[in-house]
Amino acid sequence: MPADDSFQLHMQKLPVKDSSVLETLYGLGNGHMGIRASNPLQGSQSNQDGQPGMFVNGFFDLSEITYGENYPGFPQNAQAIAELPDPRYLIFEIDGERSDEVAFDVKSVDKNLDMKTGRLLEIFEVISPSNKTIRLTMQSFVSHDQPNLFVVTYSVSATNFDGAVTIIKQHRYTNRQIDNSNDVRADQQTGQLERTFIDNQTTAMLLTTRKSQLSLLIAFQPLDGLDQLKFSIMDELPSYGRTFDLTAGLNVQFGFVYSVGDPHPLMDMSLNRDRYAKEALDRTTSQTFRALYDASCRQLDAFWETSDVEVGGDATLARGIRFNLFNLYQSAGRDGLTSIPAKGLTGAGYGGHYFWDAEMFMLPFFTYTQPEIAKQLLTFRAATLPQAQQRARELNVQNGVLFPWRTINGEESSAYYPAGTAQVHINADIAYAVDTYVRVTADEDFLVKTGFNIILETARFWLSYGHFAQSGPHRGHFVIDDVTGPDEYTTMVNNNYYTNRMAKNNLIMAAKYAKLLKQQHQDLLERLGVDNAEINDFEYAADQMVLPFDRDRRVKMQDDSSMAKPFWPIDKTPNNQFPLLLHFHPMILYHYQVNKQADTVMSDFLFPADQSTDQLKRDFNYYEAITVHDSSLSRAIFGVLAHRLHLAGKAYGYFMDTALMDLTNSQGNTDAGVHAANMGGTWLSLIYGFGGLEQERGTLNFDPKLPDQWTNLTFKLKFKHRFLAVRVTQTSLTLTLLSGTDLSVFFRHQPQRLTLNQPLVISLIETR
Repeated sequence: MPADDSFQLHMQKLPVKDSSVLETLYGLGNGHMGIRASNPLQGSQSNQDGQPGMFVNGFFDLSEITYGENYPGFPQNAQAIAELPDPRYLIFEIDGERSDEVAFDVKSVDKNLDMKTGRLLEIFEVISPSNKTIRLTMQSFVSHDQPNLFVVTYSVSATNFDGAVTIIKQHRYTNRQIDNSNDVRADQQTGQLERTFIDNQTTAMLLTTRKSQLSLLIAFQPLDGLDQLKFSIMDELPSYGRTFDLTAGLNVQFGFVYSVGDPHPLMDMSLNRDRYAKEALDRTTSQTFRALYDASCRQLDAFWETSDVEVGGDATLARGIRFNLFNLYQSAGRDGLTSIPAKGLTGAGYGGHYFWDAEMFMLPFFTYTQPEIAKQLLTFRAATLPQAQQRARELNVQNGVLFPWRTINGEESSAYYPAGTAQVHINADIAYAVDTYVRVTADEDFLVKTGFNIILETARFWLSYGHFAQSGPHRGHFVIDDVTGPDEYTTMVNNNYYTNRMAKNNLIMAAKYAKLLKQQHQDLLERLGVDNAEINDFEYAADQMVLPFDRDRRVKMQDDSSMAKPFWPIDKTPNNQFPLLLHFHPMILYHYQVNKQADTVMSDFLFPADQSTDQLKRDFNYYEAITVHDSSLSRAIFGVLAHRLHLAGKAYGYFMDTALMDLTNSQGNTDAGVHAANMGGTWLSLIYGFGGLEQERGTLNFDPKLPDQWTNLTFKLKFKHRFLAVRVTQTSLTLTLLSGTDLSVFFRHQPQRLTLNQPLVISLIETR
């Protein structure tokens, strides 16, 4: 049967053909590693027009941060994900000229990614300096069954000659400088990795970072069932090579399976190197493309069964949505030791760091569709609690923890504290994500063993960092001073609304779960040092939390002083001066009312019960007028709020700006990697926006409304050990419980009952 075209990403149908952007868009990953779809002959300096490389989640190096004035608590090391040898790499030798020594012309004829199966098919035309042309066809996939494996096959044919071609496959590692001129790039270049081959009988190679002292073992061997290249030492490197006598029109085929290990501390690798090398080689022995491919496809089938979102009426959009979901799945760590880099595993942008993006924009997708992955992502935060505790002490906060703003290993890596460390709201963001996971999955075991401690320690931070005002308009109330909210064009303010609202929620959760666990897990509370006095302190601080409000405008204030500032002249700012942060000194931006992204209205999105429709409308109108959306995180939030206000045109416009962001390269920086948080925001827009999903009274409430351009929206959710399908058309909502016991839900806040395999059809024709 032909492949489903809605799952196919055809290069010829893409509006952008830039080679570096295509490398990102056709990148493959599985949460453990990501591989850019580069020109496979990227060895010659003169021929290196892209950004080839492989990235392993959590494999990074450190570089010292140099400050003009180094104050206590400043991070001393930048972190950057390591760029590893390109496993797609080949060398051609024709007429005595090698493609790694002289420039061969390589043209990308076609690429197609089958997102249903994860298989990438590529066709290149390779022209030697002597004008001999080769057709190179590649098929590759990363395994979703065995996360350490990458599989690639090559088909080579001559098109305008008969003669000898030597093909060489070997590990090359050359350090490529990273452009740091844009803030989405790595903070620092971390330097050359040290490379050691285990012996001269295998291709097992050990890569070691110089400062972080992490090691990674990579090995590869030929696939069974194809032409075999012969092992030898070439260029002082363990290699595979062979000379073929090509005849025009006839193909030779060969392939390799790579084993890409897990990062280990150098000491552990030194003690167990031979064992790890044997394990790596064993994974590549006697493997066929078909067997490995079929096993990987079965895992992707399971993913799409629970996670697919179908939009009817716009084939391009439907494909774009699936591209976003596929990349979220490719990017998410699944070992409890890693998270989701801001650029996924498709590039070195943002240094491969984890931000609040993972919990607030991407985790909801996994919580409702792939809860096992969501649990592992939250487990990563739990594993870094000791570093978060140390970070709090470095800032002289004597109780609780402070999670880093940007990190790979759990330590703070942000050198600019006003827009980094000062975003202490990340504590409450992570706690919010834990609470959401527990409420959606009913995973009490996770709550007891892991989740409650995160909520508790982040709540303790607020009591230590905040205080009760001694004088002024907030006298007697709990205030949180000198922080930065999500809007990074406004920093170091008192009582940022979003931060305070999230902290309030964090404190309420800590008290709620402490009381809940007290009934059956008193020993846990005693071990964590929780008593009634502390629970009362949580509740009192939450009750007295300052949430700034302008009574004249009847609008939530972004912070205590925000509305006294002049407005930035957005309509008079030339288009080529956006994003503003690349054209204006931070002090200039901080002087004005201008938002980089959703800030105060982010709380409106997260806590819909906090305000009436009239209040939401006032907040939306005020902040929409001063927000420039210089962050890819912003539009999805405004889109969901526009949906709640029944502003159909705006909701659809915001959504369309997000859904195809990378496929159209609308931000102009997709070459550095995908915008993973925006991809999560696309799912939020679809499910929380057009699907109308909210949590209400311990279950789900639906209030959907489709854009006029769509015929249907179909998605699935996992909720409290149930699995349900949701289908929205222009005239009806159909809810079907696919597994689990009966479930009570709400439609527009009116109770409904779902019974196994009995579709509930609700008319949407009547007026609201």
